Amino acid sequence: MPLSARHKHWDVLPAAPADFIRRIGYSPLLATLLYQRQLREPELVQQFLRADYRSGLHNPMLLKGMPAASERIAQAIQAGEPIAVYGDFDTDGVTAVTLLVQALGAMGAKIQPYIPHRTREGYGLNLHAVQHLAANGVRLLITVDCGISNHDEVAEAMRLGMDVIVTDHHTPPSELPPAYAIVNPKQPGCTYPYPHLVGVGVAFKLVQALVKRGLSLGDLRGRDLLDVVALGTVADMGPLDGENRVLVKAGLEALNATQRPGLRALVEVSGLSMGKVDSAAIGYMLAPRINAAGRLDDAVRAYELLLATSYSQAKVLANELNQTNRARQDLTKQVQAAAKALAEAEGRHQQLVVVLHSPEFDAGVVGLVAGKLAEEWGRPVLLIEQGEASSRGSARSIPGFSIIAALQACHDLFERYGGHSAAAGFTIPNEHIPTLDARLQALAAAQLSDTMLQPRIQVDAEVGLNELSWELLADLAQLEPFGQANPQPILMSRSVQVVEVRSRGADGQHLSLIMRKDGGPRYEAIAFRLGHLADALRRHPRIDLIYTLEANEWNGERKLQINIKDFRRAS
Repeated sequence: MPLSARHKHWDVLPAAPADFIRRIGYSPLLATLLYQRQLREPELVQQFLRADYRSGLHNPMLLKGMPAASERIAQAIQAGEPIAVYGDFDTDGVTAVTLLVQALGAMGAKIQPYIPHRTREGYGLNLHAVQHLAANGVRLLITVDCGISNHDEVAEAMRLGMDVIVTDHHTPPSELPPAYAIVNPKQPGCTYPYPHLVGVGVAFKLVQALVKRGLSLGDLRGRDLLDVVALGTVADMGPLDGENRVLVKAGLEALNATQRPGLRALVEVSGLSMGKVDSAAIGYMLAPRINAAGRLDDAVRAYELLLATSYSQAKVLANELNQTNRARQDLTKQVQAAAKALAEAEGRHQQLVVVLHSPEFDAGVVGLVAGKLAEEWGRPVLLIEQGEASSRGSARSIPGFSIIAALQACHDLFERYGGHSAAAGFTIPNEHIPTLDARLQALAAAQLSDTMLQPRIQVDAEVGLNELSWELLADLAQLEPFGQANPQPILMSRSVQVVEVRSRGADGQHLSLIMRKDGGPRYEAIAFRLGHLADALRRHPRIDLIYTLEANEWNGERKLQINIKDFRRAS
């Protein structure tokens, strides 16, 4: 098998059985994509494709802890008790704080937000914040997108006279915090039908529960909150199936029609157009700008943007976040280059788990860089900003190796940690880093095979190049919104002739191509970060390629475009 441009193994999934294609009544390609998503019965197929907001949401009271949590919040609103909403500093946390402050405020709550500073306070509840809120008279503390791993901080808050309601979606530790109520679909004993809500999704279910109790949102409608639900769910890489799919589909409709000045300004500075924002635009354009505030500055700025009351105020904040995001991009490149140099100089990138620590690794971008390196190296990566006595790090993993389970097996080494199977964060005393490295290598040796460490890319279907059409693209669009657990389909075409190759972008890092097969129509294609292979394509222009099919709009003209993910010499 020829080596691919990105040095990856292609896993081509089989087509759906012929009897399924006949029974389901869709095109062979769409039927295959549905079959691969384990949608094997007509009723499940229809539920998935419709993703209907009126019928696709579950009763919020089915969440363990929700009856007690919603009752306590209703009491606090009625009694005028001071309430604080404490959220994480990423997009999921910021949107969850925004949602609850807006909704509970509309219900008459005396409410205030608290979003910790990444550098000064770190992830999750912290004792200083708990003591500060108690001293300011807060009597009910609601966490969003955090809290499940903060046993001691919750205990302190309760001791200081605050009731604590933990709403979270991260994997719970063996010992849960002693909160008044915990709402987390992943906690033991929770039988909620859909366990994959993210933080803002759990917060939305809390608002639904309060409405079921008879509390009024006033002039605010539940659907008015769905724009931030979509933003947080996609940004946090929640799987876009089940209830998340319903929420994000409805949320994208709300976002594209939103009257929220902050989101309208953010869409504009991101170079997007209202009415054309999809899940990819959230993931690659909007969410990075929201996240940049928490990574390099103060996430409160992002919260202020989402609740800005005037467009002029929102435009100033959106421009600030845009500038911060550019600085984040530059810093990410610097840290990635430093991490690669360190790993490759010492051969660590070939270890089963790559653990790298340096004072040069800024904690605001270690998660981003760890994710990029895990994808490149095909193995779990932990990147740690080394402090004087203790250090903060982020971990990103690969399929088949749960990083949160690995950290739980090393729980005695951390000051704090949390996360899920694919990503986690932690704080660790410096003297424990070598022990962590050694334990993770042993865990990986028992769990990771050579096959699992081979960088791979999954191909959904093989399609002849000359079959590509607007009708085929419309078929694919029925699966939107795309994201985790429902990725944009990757297609494969064999023995394609490259007719024209041009370098594009700064330093010629990208490729623009024209391709055809057997005298058929010409197709335009783009290949990002493969510009160094322009001459190789000119020498060997017949290739197999894998790609996504997209619509490219430019100067009022709309064309089919092939977005090449990888290619190899024709087999």
